[in-house]
Amino acid sequence: MIGLLRWTIGVLLISAISLGAVVVFDRAPRVRQDMPLTEAQRTWARGWLAANRPRGPREGEQATLTLSQTEANLLANYLVDLLGEGRAQVALENGRARLSASIALPWDPQRSFVNLELAFVQDTPLPRVETARLAGLPLPGGLFQSLVGRFVTALDHADILEQVRLEADRIQVSYAWREGILEDIGSGLVPRIELDRMLGYQTALAAYIETRPARRPIELADLLSHLLAVDPAMDPAKEPDADPIARNRAVILVLAAYVNGKGLLERGATRAPENRPRRHAVLLQGRRDLAQHFMTSAALAAKGGGMLSNLAGLLKEATDAERGSGYSFADLAANRAGIRFAQLATGNPTDARALRVFARRGMRENDFMPPIDGLPEGLAERNFKADFGDAQSTAYRRMITLIDGRIDARPLFRERPS
Repeated sequence: MIGLLRWTIGVLLISAISLGAVVVFDRAPRVRQDMPLTEAQRTWARGWLAANRPRGPREGEQATLTLSQTEANLLANYLVDLLGEGRAQVALENGRARLSASIALPWDPQRSFVNLELAFVQDTPLPRVETARLAGLPLPGGLFQSLVGRFVTALDHADILEQVRLEADRIQVSYAWREGILEDIGSGLVPRIELDRMLGYQTALAAYIETRPARRPIELADLLSHLLAVDPAMDPAKEPDADPIARNRAVILVLAAYVNGKGLLERGATRAPENRPRRHAVLLQGRRDLAQHFMTSAALAAKGGGMLSNLAGLLKEATDAERGSGYSFADLAANRAGIRFAQLATGNPTDARALRVFARRGMRENDFMPPIDGLPEGLAERNFKADFGDAQSTAYRRMITLIDGRIDARPLFRERPS
């Protein structure tokens, strides 16, 4: 459920920005920040999520979740805590619901906030979004309705949510979980021609992986070289111009899914196809995490632009420093290299075609990934603050300049790949 929430937020952000929305940050939260969860409340939320996550052989079995307004608020705030510092507020009425959330940007000395307000009205089968405000500013009605409409349609086609009832002090959700639901929803969010293109590259990826020894790691550079050099057959009536930007974007998105253990499904498919790529660890400079950072940032940049990808990378590293493996400038280097790669691959038709020619000659990781020697990793929050202060400090900017200089020196970015 936490994974679904994070995935959904990511899809909504990427879709909003790719449709032209601008994320603006407020200097003050709209939701009070002085009500932290107690340890007992956190324990309850963890227990509830563990008890209600879909499991095991009961796939497809219907289930109903019922939450009081108090419980919905506890869960919302627990999930916000997992995403970052902030607070959320849920208000329920008969046939209506309102969600407000204020999430602080980590280590921002100006204490900026992302403020989101959504109002829902009971509808069939899913509630309808009545109003939406981001950072206190109304989102364009047509833009947001298009985004939400696409998402609701994808949920409807995926057959996961059967009914959502909004009552006074209670919300009730009836659903049926099944394997591959996230892939199915994701496929539903993609335009038909783009999905066909991506499925073609996924089939090409599966065929190539079948030629490789089983259970052996694969270099990311090998996969990029192969997929950028092939053109899966498509109906000329659907893609008459063989758009190199669209083809490169499809390669990036398919590989981003694959290195993160995901895949694509044909719409309405109830199980993974037989040509689903066999699972392998994908490595960049001998590390899986660098391959994941590189391709995830490239996918975000290809769909939503470098601004979103940079922001996502910064938030990820900040979260790692606070709760996980520590801040890593090596990961940040992979993030920034992935952005540069996507900009080259999808920026204009000339560079997009030249990259494909470059790939046919064989591409090595040194062509696009900078060395990470000497880049600090595993920094806890207190150590990061002591050494670098925040993302606006001179010391931090010096590290970014060092990383970008190493990226600029890569053969692929030093000059046009042709």
